[in-house]
Amino acid sequence: MKKIIWLYPKLEKWMGGTRYVFECAKELSNHYEIVVICQSSTELVRNEFRKNHIQLIDLKSYTFTDLFFWIYFWKTINSNINEILKIVKSNDIIISSMFPMNIIANKITNKHIQIIYEPFSFFYTKNIWKDYSIFHHIFFKICSFFYKKNDISSTQSSNTVLTLSSFEKENIRDIYKINSRVIYEGVNINFFKPSDAQFFEESYPNCFPIMHSTGFDSYKGTDLVFDSLPSLKRKIPNFKIFITYTRENKKSLDRYKNFVFKNNLEDNVIFLGLVPFEQLPSLYSFAKIYIEPGVGRSMSLSNKEAMACGTPVIAGKDAKEEIENFYNGLLVDSFSKKELINKILVIYEDFYNKDYSYSQNALNSINEKFTWKSVTKKICQEIENL
Repeated sequence: MKKIIWLYPKLEKWMGGTRYVFECAKELSNHYEIVVICQSSTELVRNEFRKNHIQLIDLKSYTFTDLFFWIYFWKTINSNINEILKIVKSNDIIISSMFPMNIIANKITNKHIQIIYEPFSFFYTKNIWKDYSIFHHIFFKICSFFYKKNDISSTQSSNTVLTLSSFEKENIRDIYKINSRVIYEGVNINFFKPSDAQFFEESYPNCFPIMHSTGFDSYKGTDLVFDSLPSLKRKIPNFKIFITYTRENKKSLDRYKNFVFKNNLEDNVIFLGLVPFEQLPSLYSFAKIYIEPGVGRSMSLSNKEAMACGTPVIAGKDAKEEIENFYNGLLVDSFSKKELINKILVIYEDFYNKDYSYSQNALNSINEKFTWKSVTKKICQEIENL
């Protein structure tokens, strides 16, 4: 049986990239021996991997969110390489996702598949910078000056580069000057599915429920969501929007709560915060719409999880690969409050006219295109081609 070593920097929160690695590793373990190696992890994540019989090795080193990682960059990289070389055999295939693991992989093996969710945001995504201080801006530029070239050369040296969308495929072509294959991301359709929402229905009766998950950054369009709420209340007085988040930004949260207070929206906005993972299918199923009208968000696990629960999505236009306008959801200009409100009204009117076609089409789209089985099938093809 072939052995796959998957390198990933941080497995700390049960979200995004962590869940991508977990779900793919779980599927790949049906075909290969698989070991996941990271620089840093949490007990929560280690327990999930352990429960599903996926070997996870934590190097317990600095990673890119640590200041000392950048100060001791090459010392950290070389230390990681020495530890990984004790585990990897000559015939093993390495999958890396996210800087700096691509650098490590290419120094260890010539059998390397790189999965790029997006080009490393600290180096290339100026949109993310507005969510940080001027100190961070300067720091990112310094790090980019010294290490971006290593990211580019390592990516260009990979045997195969895979990515999540055609949107990112174009970004990869522009930055790295190479071609890549789109494999998408999936949803665990055995877990995320139309579910009993009795708890939420009884807790919040007689309302039109909307859901939004924020990362307190530009990607999910949270500022536009909140700016739209006063006008939305005049159209749909009984709406309630449920705001979830997996990490807290106290400054941004206080600003949003102050906005709610000033606009008399306390009865309409519910800050749920971190919802227990096992309750998410029930919450998605309770919501009549999930909204995420951000910029540069071509693939979103939250969008697809909502769709898998039969909930239509309103997303920014960059999400056009997963949201087909007026079929399984609606696309909006990420800067237009008026358009977002109008699109919410479309779903609202369809719901009260008992037209549930958006919900059924959302379910169909997931089953046809966005399962983890279909994602890992493409990864297996690349493994077998090496």
